[in-house]
Amino acid sequence: MRRAVFVFVVFSAISICSGDTIYVDFNAPGANNGSSWEDAFNFLQDGLADANSSPKPVEIRVAEGIYTPDSNSAEPNGTGDREATFKLINEVTLKGGYAGSGQPDPNIRDIELYETILSGDLDGNDVEVGDACDLFNEPTRGENSFHVAIGGGWDGAPTGVLDGFTVVGGNANYTGGRGGGIYGFDGLISNCTISSNSAHIHGGGTNYCHGKIQNCTISGNQSTRTGGGIYISWSEPEIINCIISGNIASGDDYSSGGGLYSHASSPTLIGCTFSGNSAAQFGGGMYCEASDNGSSPTLTNCTFNSNSARSGGGLYDSEGKTVITNCKFSTNSAKLDGGAIYNNYNYSDQTLTNCVFSGNFAVQAGGGIFNKTDPSSRSIITNCTFVGNLAYNGRALACDSRSHLSESNIQSVDCILWDGGDEIWNNDGSTITISYTDLQGGQAACFDPCDAIVWDLGNIDADPLFADEDANDFHLQSEAGRWDSNSQSWVTDSNTSPCIDAGDWMTPVGNEPFPNGGRINMGAYGGTLEASKSYFGGQPCETIIAGDINGDCKVDFIDFAIMSMHWLEDARP
Repeated sequence: MRRAVFVFVVFSAISICSGDTIYVDFNAPGANNGSSWEDAFNFLQDGLADANSSPKPVEIRVAEGIYTPDSNSAEPNGTGDREATFKLINEVTLKGGYAGSGQPDPNIRDIELYETILSGDLDGNDVEVGDACDLFNEPTRGENSFHVAIGGGWDGAPTGVLDGFTVVGGNANYTGGRGGGIYGFDGLISNCTISSNSAHIHGGGTNYCHGKIQNCTISGNQSTRTGGGIYISWSEPEIINCIISGNIASGDDYSSGGGLYSHASSPTLIGCTFSGNSAAQFGGGMYCEASDNGSSPTLTNCTFNSNSARSGGGLYDSEGKTVITNCKFSTNSAKLDGGAIYNNYNYSDQTLTNCVFSGNFAVQAGGGIFNKTDPSSRSIITNCTFVGNLAYNGRALACDSRSHLSESNIQSVDCILWDGGDEIWNNDGSTITISYTDLQGGQAACFDPCDAIVWDLGNIDADPLFADEDANDFHLQSEAGRWDSNSQSWVTDSNTSPCIDAGDWMTPVGNEPFPNGGRINMGAYGGTLEASKSYFGGQPCETIIAGDINGDCKVDFIDFAIMSMHWLEDARP
């Protein structure tokens, strides 16, 4: 078994640089002491060595080009040492994407035009692979660095910054190898592309701990065990506005979390897109494993598109308390259960609000969501829309303990389930409460041999009149006004959806625009700024009348009834 021993090649030319900015440019012709673009270090390792011995904070500006971790001024042709790596440092900011010496303005920064590459390809001979699952065993990668970059020791360099780089070619293929691209960095990774890296067990792209990843693309990486793109463990990182695409977890029977694997962690994900990731087993887009530590991942404004796995094509959620808000799951697929989401056992607790599930597919059960219930799991689903999902059993929702000894608890309120019938498959007698929900086919569309589905108040079976189902626009048609995502404006329709003002009277209307009838809409946009407006048989008042809560141009008992419903209600989030 190979031990994970890191040797850092950081020999440097004698530095005469003073100040807090160090320059690195492979083509700089001057004194190569890092003091200016003309006299920039030719090798990033020299810049890091200078920064390490300099007063902090320090900024290292790196010009376009390819930089390998085994090269420096003492070894300009490289050592070929696979354990060489770029060691990131506390209070040191690395910024790539500069035009560099020889340009009219060397300080111009454009990370796409002046791509700055940190490469683990020590021989410069890597061939492109057609499928990320071939990265790990590609012969031309046999000499690549185990880790292109790592954090600064046990503390992970929490105040370090890596900004504007492309990180490629890491291959942590030793036994237990992890973090082919970036290993154990706790600082800030910003505006980076982490691509075509691989690892033996965890985190092909990055084995990331704490800190923040923002505005990054993590694509085309592979792990043979977990976390093809990202692996996090026992941490609470922030991952914001990132694209996580085309990553693969494949190689053995435990391969899970194609895009991201979260172990005993509470990550915060905002505005992220998971697209085209795959896992041989569980969680094509993302796998959340709590391991009994009360982990609470939160996902807000995220998109899961065209991910695939054996179970949980988009997301596999196990044992945690996951909160998912304003997310979209579309065209994800599972060879067994849970086309979009697989909610696993051991008291997992999942809350979904204002989400759209469309066009997801599971061969067996739960085209939208599958709940495995050993011993118990719970899902609270509020203001969500299920449409066009497909499975042999339960196009929208499915519950099955597989042992019939356990059950889950699902609550659906203010939702739309419109997948063509066969909406709910309750095979284990789980308690499923349906209220104020538009469900295609009504109660007859539910498989419920134990009569355990509670058919509560306010349910309907009526065409929700989506704006354009073929174009995946699931706003509700309205004669008073509907938000059009293409034109970013309000438009009117010739019809009004029966789901407008059809939600639970006791649910706050939230941010619904005026006129809103004082009652929340069903579906994914209910309670939001994009909720379709209410129609009262005529044009809404153009001026606000005191006391006219529902906007029908008169003050009457209906307005009083709406007000009394929400009397003393705490509207704060």
